[in-house]
Amino acid sequence: MSLIPTTIKSKELVEKRREQIVLAAINLFSEKGFHKATLRELSEVAGISHGNIYDYIGTKEDIFFLLHEFVDKLATDALHRSMENIDDPFEKLRRMVRSEFNLMYQWSDAILLIYQECHILNKPLLKRLLKRESAHVRLYEIVLHECIKKGLLLDCNTKAVANLIKVMVDAWVLKRWDLREHVTQSEMERSILDLIFNGLINVKGSKSRDLENKDSLQGKTALFINSGTILGQAISSFLLSKGAKLAVYADGVKEGKDILATTQKKSGKVNVYLAKEDGHMSPQLFSQIIEDFGPIDIVIQDLGIGNIESTTSDRAMLLGGKKLEANFSCAQNLSSAFEAEMTKRGWGRILYLAPWAWDKYADPLRYETVKSGAIALTQTMTKIMAPLRVTVNCIIPGFISTTRPSMIEKDRGTELMDEIPLGYLGEISDVLEAVSFLISDSSKYLTGQVLKVAGGIN
Repeated sequence: MSLIPTTIKSKELVEKRREQIVLAAINLFSEKGFHKATLRELSEVAGISHGNIYDYIGTKEDIFFLLHEFVDKLATDALHRSMENIDDPFEKLRRMVRSEFNLMYQWSDAILLIYQECHILNKPLLKRLLKRESAHVRLYEIVLHECIKKGLLLDCNTKAVANLIKVMVDAWVLKRWDLREHVTQSEMERSILDLIFNGLINVKGSKSRDLENKDSLQGKTALFINSGTILGQAISSFLLSKGAKLAVYADGVKEGKDILATTQKKSGKVNVYLAKEDGHMSPQLFSQIIEDFGPIDIVIQDLGIGNIESTTSDRAMLLGGKKLEANFSCAQNLSSAFEAEMTKRGWGRILYLAPWAWDKYADPLRYETVKSGAIALTQTMTKIMAPLRVTVNCIIPGFISTTRPSMIEKDRGTELMDEIPLGYLGEISDVLEAVSFLISDSSKYLTGQVLKVAGGIN
């Protein structure tokens, strides 16, 4: 910005006004064209008087340069965030490409303007612009060097390949007139990665990367909160089977009862956090998990208690009700932490599991209260997280059968058949399929949804 003169001494005010001008320019230049738009029109759109606009810029060419600086900073910051705490260079490339596509989606008009009109800049500004672009591409070169150093890719001209990757990504904007009706963003991402990985892959140095497996969570990080329930353990194991890097938190689980926690903690495959050792789940503990584990892509929080008891004493009902309330209170307390931490990637999934239907036998009133609360929380979080490209959805599990029929299934299963429109109990796999869809790329345009996996029960 030092190349663009200003008469204002306050750096903060200059940055604020210039951002107003840039955002207005993107809309105006895209609508009327760079050459037809006037500074007077631009000042009106930006909400700055025509006389005052010259305090922040000198010419329209200055605005164009500032526009490029604005987009370049967004892109560079997003690329750096996408690589934070990622060791696998393959996964770095995957996340970098996704980060670029997210930027293309949000700022496609601005990027198209940069390509169409960069020739208007004078030599000093054009030289500065091209230098920034080279630094952008250099980030890809660095990661490609990492891949080659680890024997994952064949030796190649990394500058050439890095530029090819950038051009292929930019084609989503430059060739959008031809691509948008025939190719989805996910297909475009996958095609580019397939060209990189399978076109340069060193078979001796690396195992094959199955990019066509849409169900794979390879390279993604997930946190499951309240993994001690039956559904919690099943979903946690499912995430591991799909290749996710997993952290789990369990509260109030007796030693030996949480199979995942007791077996995987020893193997080192999962980061396990237990209430008795790490304290209750809180924004502070969530931040500690992020520090230990790295940025989180997927958060799943079970608000239920996983009741399987047929008869419940007054004391058990009291404890069950308190646990349901505590789970919902925990979810509310974590909402601001989710917002602060999950937005750094520019992508993410939050999924709430309402208490499953068996929990209403533990405490009918609190079951209904927490279930309704889960729906309300989903809607609230959706509004907060949607602008940040993080989806928030909710699953309400019905009467789900366990692998070994529980006492409550044996005692109440038959009488429930008349209540369930489909006429039978659900299976854990039914919930897993719903979870799989809502955390996958296939649901990237789905947010704020409440999915009842309950055989038709409303």
